[in-house]
Amino acid sequence: MPRALTETEREAIRARLVEAGRELFARYGLRKTTVEELARAAGIAKGTFYLFFASKEDLYVELLLQELPRLVQRLLERSFHSTADVNEALVLFQRELVTLIEEDDLVRAVVMDLQEYTSPLTGHLDVHEVPTMAMSALAPLVAEIQGAQRRREIIDGDVLEILGVLGMIKALPFSKRQIDPQLYPRLVTRMSQVIADGLTCPARRAG
Repeated sequence: MPRALTETEREAIRARLVEAGRELFARYGLRKTTVEELARAAGIAKGTFYLFFASKEDLYVELLLQELPRLVQRLLERSFHSTADVNEALVLFQRELVTLIEEDDLVRAVVMDLQEYTSPLTGHLDVHEVPTMAMSALAPLVAEIQGAQRRREIIDGDVLEILGVLGMIKALPFSKRQIDPQLYPRLVTRMSQVIADGLTCPARRAG
């Protein structure tokens, strides 16, 4: 019988698995990444993987929830924390989201995965549950939107719905190769402004 792992060893293996997931999910996406590849990259046997995660989807969720605070903080710093004008903040938020998708392999892979899987991811991860599981990470962004709603600078409504509207722009980077290079940045600017106006102008008129 193999000896039991110490707590230090368990923490080290778990950290290696998360790092392996960060690299492989960014490179191949969830569907094409296998438990065998994750275990090999972490330097453990396949069976040992299941001592830490019930499935590759569970590892995927843990990695996603670890990354979200960093991504949310970056988005906030370059939008709501950089201007007092809410309309401008919403524009900057969307443009920074586009930049993240273009520059960060893991972000791009996650967005593609969540767009591809309209049913539970291989039976484990329901994409509709992700916002609920991630609310603690999204709390600073939610607070900014709710504050703007109280000030009548953003329309009333469910915050997750508003986040969904802001996220619509993430489809553009995946069509970039089919769009004229001179037109693409103008589309990003135009779409982000139209969405920002739609979320703020009715509220300002009502206020």
